[in-house]
Amino acid sequence: MAKEETLNLDRESKSPILPLFENDWALRFGGPRKAAFAVVIAYAPLAVLGALQGLAWGPTRAQSVLLDPAILARFLVALPILILASSTCSCTVDAVARQFQDAELVTEPDQQRYAAIIDSANRLRKSRAATWICVALAYAYSALLVPQFLPTISPSWRTLGPEGHRSLSFAGWWFVIVSQPIYLVVLLNFLYRTALWWQFLWKTSRLNLQLHAVHPDGAGGLGFLGLTLFAFRMPAFAISASFAGSFATLVLIDGVRVRQLEYAIVAVMLFVIGLFVYPLTAFYYRELSRARQRDVLDYWKLYGVQLRQLEKKWIRSDSRPADMLSVADFSEVIDLSSILWNARQMSLRPFQRNGIVFLVFAASLPFLAVLALEIPILEILKAILKMMD
Repeated sequence: MAKEETLNLDRESKSPILPLFENDWALRFGGPRKAAFAVVIAYAPLAVLGALQGLAWGPTRAQSVLLDPAILARFLVALPILILASSTCSCTVDAVARQFQDAELVTEPDQQRYAAIIDSANRLRKSRAATWICVALAYAYSALLVPQFLPTISPSWRTLGPEGHRSLSFAGWWFVIVSQPIYLVVLLNFLYRTALWWQFLWKTSRLNLQLHAVHPDGAGGLGFLGLTLFAFRMPAFAISASFAGSFATLVLIDGVRVRQLEYAIVAVMLFVIGLFVYPLTAFYYRELSRARQRDVLDYWKLYGVQLRQLEKKWIRSDSRPADMLSVADFSEVIDLSSILWNARQMSLRPFQRNGIVFLVFAASLPFLAVLALEIPILEILKAILKMMD
């Protein structure tokens, strides 16, 4: 985490060059206030309107707003975390974009191309059309949800009336018109910014970067990209929590067995983890693999030349100094051998294993709660410990 702090942007001394996950129209409001306001608007009226019709704590779990796992996970966990995490993600992404310049990884001929990549990402980030598309998609989903599922939905706090003649409750209307669209707009906006992050990494990987296989980070000088995995662990937890809440509803209310959801859980986890890990692989073949092959061959050639010189001087020659330990030739050969070894051991992934571990843990944690609905938590912990052995 110390490395992450060194790359974080000091906003007082430097202006951001790629604040990818920030919304310019909302910068005057603090993150906690935005999150609290969103939660109050999305969730509080559901409880109040549900109470007016006896559905806040109804006769069954399905008819209780306060006992719906999907609603609790979506509006009290996922929604505020996605809002609060945006600032951290934006700061880290901006620091990473700056690091390409500060570490002089972008060659002089490609400086203008890199600046154009930054400008393109910022223009798309500020796109009002993208914002309105997110809003339109959110309301389109909610509008299509009502006529499609209302006739077949089981009795819940969202509906009133007998089967075949059901109508939305007050809380149901608020959910469709306000709560669900707010969450979807925040989620879609975050996914849109993530797509811009993918595009930025892909375009940057097309540049002729100055990478070195012997860089001490073990990733050719791109190891700093792995710091984004730490920043994205909270959004990963939030997205997983939203899905986990829906799965918990299926188990607790609809009677679905957890084992019936295992493939869906794995699919969601792979999606969430891949969302943040896969774009880093853009550097895998084109840049990292090429840098390792180039440097290994160069240092191998240099090592061969040095060995031949050493052999000529010390083995084929009859003149040797009395004090061989005072000669630097052997230590130089060892040093070059170490450099060659480091070049051959360079990783082709620009992140460390602990970054993946933290991300996987964050993405899987909400689903442990779902598993605990059917499997004792001690059994789950024992299984995890066995996998770690």
